[in-house]
Amino acid sequence: MSISTKDLKKLWGMAAGRCSKPGCSVECIRFLDADDPTVIGEMAHIIAKKPDGPRGQAEGGEDTYENLILLCPTHHTEIDKAPEGTFTVEEIHRWKSVHEQNVSDSFLSPKFESMPDLAKAIKRLLVQNHQVWRSAGPESSEAKANPMSNLVEVWNLRKLDTIVPNNRKIINIININSHLVDVSDLELCYEFIEHAEGFERNCYERTEGVLRFPKGFEEVVNKYVI
Repeated sequence: MSISTKDLKKLWGMAAGRCSKPGCSVECIRFLDADDPTVIGEMAHIIAKKPDGPRGQAEGGEDTYENLILLCPTHHTEIDKAPEGTFTVEEIHRWKSVHEQNVSDSFLSPKFESMPDLAKAIKRLLVQNHQVWRSAGPESSEAKANPMSNLVEVWNLRKLDTIVPNNRKIINIININSHLVDVSDLELCYEFIEHAEGFERNCYERTEGVLRFPKGFEEVVNKYVI
């Protein structure tokens, strides 16, 4: 049995595409070549598939999200090559839990004092999202020039490790600070929220009718950026 696409996406998304070992958090996609990004993240088994593998148990471990942790190559090798008992199943589960909680906590939004401060925070996230879309998205120059490249795989992962988390942050910024937004602009803010929630659902399971990014939302943000 191989790792399902659903479990792969959940693992990558919950870890925000970063190594889950405490103190590491290295990004698991490297742009060693601007036109050929490299996926370095490895889905490590917490309990080995075979009883005689690292942290093995009699029944063997499953290829499921619950038994996997996203690590960089260095730390995957470290936990698997260390003497038995150095890294326990319980400890690695704890790494995963703490890392995913830290990712979740990063979505929490502060309360801003002014609309320009709010707009600047959103603008930074939109700029990063646009850069990812421009470099790895289906309409990027590399994707059009070389349809057989690995950009489809990279795009699917970049959506989960950057665009979806950034969209969640924007949603929380709007919801926590909606009192700062002019009533005339709220409709476009909520259109963005509808788009972002549909975009995230579509990352995990094919969803029809997802609202496209509302350009008017970016215009609202730009209006307040000083």
